[in-house]
Amino acid sequence: MRSVKKCRVEEFIYRFAKALFLTAFLIYFQNRFNLFQNFYIAYTAIMSAVLLQLLLLVKLPDNDLAPKKIIRDRISDFMFGEIKFILMITFLTYFASLKITPETFSIILTGNLILQSLIFIGWRLYNRTIANDTSPVAYPGSKRNVIIVGSADRGKKAADIFLNHPELNMKILGFVDDKRKGLWRYRDVPLIGQPDNISRLISTNQVDLVVMALDKEDQHYKQRVFSTVESMGIKICLLPDIFVQSGSKCRSFSLNGQPVFLYHSIPENRFALLIKDLIDRVGALAGLVLSAPFVAIAALAIRIDSKGPVFFKQKRSGKNGRVFKMIKLRTMVNEADTFKEQLQHLNEMSGPVFKIQNDPRVTKVGKFLRKYSVDEFPQFYNVLRGDMSLVGPRPPLPQEVEKFEPWQHRKLSVKPGLSCLWQVNGRSNVDFDHWIKLDLEYIDQWSLAMDAKIMVQTIPAVLKGKGAS
Repeated sequence: MRSVKKCRVEEFIYRFAKALFLTAFLIYFQNRFNLFQNFYIAYTAIMSAVLLQLLLLVKLPDNDLAPKKIIRDRISDFMFGEIKFILMITFLTYFASLKITPETFSIILTGNLILQSLIFIGWRLYNRTIANDTSPVAYPGSKRNVIIVGSADRGKKAADIFLNHPELNMKILGFVDDKRKGLWRYRDVPLIGQPDNISRLISTNQVDLVVMALDKEDQHYKQRVFSTVESMGIKICLLPDIFVQSGSKCRSFSLNGQPVFLYHSIPENRFALLIKDLIDRVGALAGLVLSAPFVAIAALAIRIDSKGPVFFKQKRSGKNGRVFKMIKLRTMVNEADTFKEQLQHLNEMSGPVFKIQNDPRVTKVGKFLRKYSVDEFPQFYNVLRGDMSLVGPRPPLPQEVEKFEPWQHRKLSVKPGLSCLWQVNGRSNVDFDHWIKLDLEYIDQWSLAMDAKIMVQTIPAVLKGKGAS
């Protein structure tokens, strides 16, 4: 177990080494290329760059009341810091009108990046070997005293956190509860009083924290104890009445300044989702350009083959059920929806979805377009608009959503897409329940790598034309 004090010393040495090597590097270039004619300007510029480097370094995280590991050698943190340093130096150099050739400036930035990378590699090796950076960190100072209000299951759970993690450096003085009496104890932690005398317990002991861990039946004195502890200036930790989750994750959230808990069962990696959105927009734009000749030829064939518009717009349910108009090349006879009721007895798909392998409404040209998914090309426009994604569950019809079972509705929790696991696992040959389960599997296991894999697998699945209807 390491101490925060030792970690801070190690961090200071690392920061000092980075700044020292940067100073030596800049002085070398100043003497070699005479970048600044005035000594004081050169000194100010070098010190500013060093100070900037120090400010951009990752600091130790703040203490909180949870077991943690201080990870100080993330490659992503290092790269983000160096990128910010390069951008800021470029900005300052431009607005200071320094007379540096682009070649010299590039050499300085590249050389500094290589030097800082070598230092970081050494720092990473130190953390992974000598310092054993994966071990828990003990909080500094003397033990902090804590009182737990509530001794039922949730109170015991709070006690377990402190007792199982001595690196938190917390000492449990005891439990406060109105249902326990006498010499009751839990894991050698005693009952020390009733809720009504919480103020006396705080006054006669050096209490640093009060943990409120009450069960539902103990809520009647919750506010009274909270107000008393709050008025005495003692920190309060509230163990919320959290629901039992089956698949969702819980995190703290702010609702207009009001702290709440947010449960979500969809991916929330904001950076990865930002990259996904960027890929969607760029990919959709490229898709529109590349597919334009095929769409033009298909449009001409549709005009010759049957009467009616070239494009077919249909209302679909997007993320969280928001309705949007999805665009496709028309593959059926005009006004095909009016014949749907007459063909219900031919439906081959389970659930609320209507599918017929040899749908009589499909035109000759439409059958070919559907087989190779050419009719889907205009949906790149929906992706460009933000209604859809390149990869995601297929958008259902609003009337189909009305017939969804509650567990099936979760497929609407993410943006719909052009292709998903169903596309590479049989397309229309997949029954409805299996289709939904594949969509939920995609949601639960989503990653950028998974999207890339599906996009690669979609191409041969479409070219083979199997399972299309």
